[in-house]
Amino acid sequence: MPLPVTTLLRGILVVGFLVSLAAQIVVGGGLLFGDGTAPLPAKVVLSAAAVLGFACVQVAIVSVWRLVSLVRQKTVFSPVAFRWVDAIIAAIGGVAFFVLLAGYVVAEVDDAPGLILLSTVFSLLIAGVALIVYVQRMLLAQAAGFSAELEAVI
Repeated sequence: MPLPVTTLLRGILVVGFLVSLAAQIVVGGGLLFGDGTAPLPAKVVLSAAAVLGFACVQVAIVSVWRLVSLVRQKTVFSPVAFRWVDAIIAAIGGVAFFVLLAGYVVAEVDDAPGLILLSTVFSLLIAGVALIVYVQRMLLAQAAGFSAELEAVI
């Protein structure tokens, strides 16, 4: 991967991490300490879902950073890469769960059953992204096998 592309990607990852960190603080604190009319348990659950959801995004960003480092070192076919891809899959799954949880809590507090359906659809779309990354993980495993076979032949 060319250095300018890697540098640009890392810049985007840094900005994304900082924005998610700021959102984690603002949204998490705003939901918990805001002057909304929701009961305290709902505020706590929504705040926790927001904070943990943004933490999942941050885990994914750090994992992509590490994968970019492995690409630069030309060791992307090592077993270490699979751990980072697995972390990305788990983080995306976590985001899907927290979106569903937040939608359920808001729907119960505001008596909006359509919101449960909407958050379920969003969660399924997010889970679909996790499945796409899982398929890419399988392709990485296949490519790593081909790389090992090629090294054995050489």
